[in-house]
Amino acid sequence: MRGATTYCALPEWTGRAADWAKAVDRVRSLAPAAVAARPLTVRQRVEARYGLDSDPSYDPLTTPGAVTVGTRWGGNRVPEFSAGLASVLVAGDEKAGGEVCDGRVVTVMWLALGAAPDPLGDLRHVRLDDSTEGGAYVLTPTSGLMMSAGQTTVVKTLLQRPRTEVAAQIKAHWTELTRPGVSTVRAAELLHVPATGLGGAEGNSCVA
Repeated sequence: MRGATTYCALPEWTGRAADWAKAVDRVRSLAPAAVAARPLTVRQRVEARYGLDSDPSYDPLTTPGAVTVGTRWGGNRVPEFSAGLASVLVAGDEKAGGEVCDGRVVTVMWLALGAAPDPLGDLRHVRLDDSTEGGAYVLTPTSGLMMSAGQTTVVKTLLQRPRTEVAAQIKAHWTELTRPGVSTVRAAELLHVPATGLGGAEGNSCVA
């Protein structure tokens, strides 16, 4: 256990806990204090049917605060894990996090990437099509989530702003930004991102 996070790993992977903790701490650092202090359990999972070298997508967990990590680490696996973790902080558990498709996606993705060494690079690496424009599927260790074109625009804008400035806005408006059904347009307004070009559909709860 490190702080409020418990790390559960197979014996031969216990040395990875320090690396996982660095990613957890980065994401937690961007959330409000009460949220950052919530108990989490990072649980290593292995899909043994296909061998230890396989790279499966696991079924999302429904246990509150539980976050999946696989047997691979480094490279794209770091932002993928961070996106999964951020979705749990916002939605409560992995299953609910994978179903997020409204304006909460903006908060999830900024939490996941905002404190990364190369936020825009990680945005590209965590998306299935390696893009930073338009809508795309975001990879996580479990079911992933969809980003609309408008959400991508808002997240990119935030990632290019000073981290402390955006973090303060996220913390100040956390309750509304993480409310189920919040629109992308409303999230943009709260975070002082111009809504021009987002399109009328982005005012709806969920956009494919």
